[in-house]
Amino acid sequence: MIKPDIDQFTLILQSTDIFDFDEWRDRVADNIINSFLNQSKMLSLFDHFGESDIKLPEGYSLGYSFANAPFYFCIAYHEVFSKMGVIVKFSAYAWHEYRKLYEIEFNESIHLHSFLKLIDSEHYTSRLSRIDICCDFINENIDIAKLKRSIEDGRTELRYGKY
Repeated sequence: MIKPDIDQFTLILQSTDIFDFDEWRDRVADNIINSFLNQSKMLSLFDHFGESDIKLPEGYSLGYSFANAPFYFCIAYHEVFSKMGVIVKFSAYAWHEYRKLYEIEFNESIHLHSFLKLIDSEHYTSRLSRIDICCDFINENIDIAKLKRSIEDGRTELRYGKY
């Protein structure tokens, strides 16, 4: 069985409000974050949300995460550059845990397209800035050690993108 799925992904949330320079840091960014957390129901699924205890995405200066989580999930923004918006990064494990807990809590499965509908808000627009796809080969009788040696010896070639 071959099972394609979504690995990690990154969202950018941009304010729909018009605001002054200082309002971004004082009010607007936090409103976007709170709206996202509300819409996504993340606070009812995970505990200990607060100032980030993990590395922030490159270029962002203030961030939040779930303390001591076994996965990488971060919401961050730059306190001066509002055009960067609010970044939301899900690692593969964070997305897996979110989907699992969401299904347990709300008795319905969630996928990326339904998640994007769920987080829809009048306070911000959202766009996917990165999405990594994975493809799991389950019970396909692939010998990983042989495949690795074949790649290393040049007998098997991996290609990415246009070739």
